[in-house]
Amino acid sequence: MTTMRNAARALTAAALLATTALSPSCATWADDIDDHWSIRSTLPRAMRATTGYDASLESSYRDFAWEQKRDIELAGLRYFLNWNPLNPNQDEWARLHGPRPANSLFPNPWNFIHLEGFLIGWAVTGVPVPIPVDSLIGLFEEGGLNEFTNGLGKGVSWGGQKAGVNTEGLYDQDGNIKPFVMTDRAR
Repeated sequence: MTTMRNAARALTAAALLATTALSPSCATWADDIDDHWSIRSTLPRAMRATTGYDASLESSYRDFAWEQKRDIELAGLRYFLNWNPLNPNQDEWARLHGPRPANSLFPNPWNFIHLEGFLIGWAVTGVPVPIPVDSLIGLFEEGGLNEFTNGLGKGVSWGGQKAGVNTEGLYDQDGNIKPFVMTDRAR
């Protein structure tokens, strides 16, 4: 029984890696997806069968993946929290009609990993380790890596300012660390 479970996990991991490897070619051969007499239609059809992404209908895989993630969140809000933002008698959800966030780990890692990433990681490894397959596939698409690095460059921001350590107040004009002075508030 254990060997079957391990074999199923290995097969799932191989399928996910194969899907990731196939994704860049699907965007370039979107016109051939319905031409069943061409070998070039094989990769886009495999992508459509494994992920549901149809390169001839969707603008990009990153947009498709964001729509899927948003639908999962909406279903969770409806069924688990009994809140439906499409109901005119309930509050609106700003993210429902808002723009797609960057497919990057920052400024919001939840948008990159999402619930789907935790479930896939749990299915493959047996522990809830995030494996954001949809977001990783989006990295291999044209412009995906640039979008990812731009998001990393922005970092986590609160109130429009970059998060991080501000060392400006620690040093004096000569570059030496200022002496510690305890204020009356701290006493």
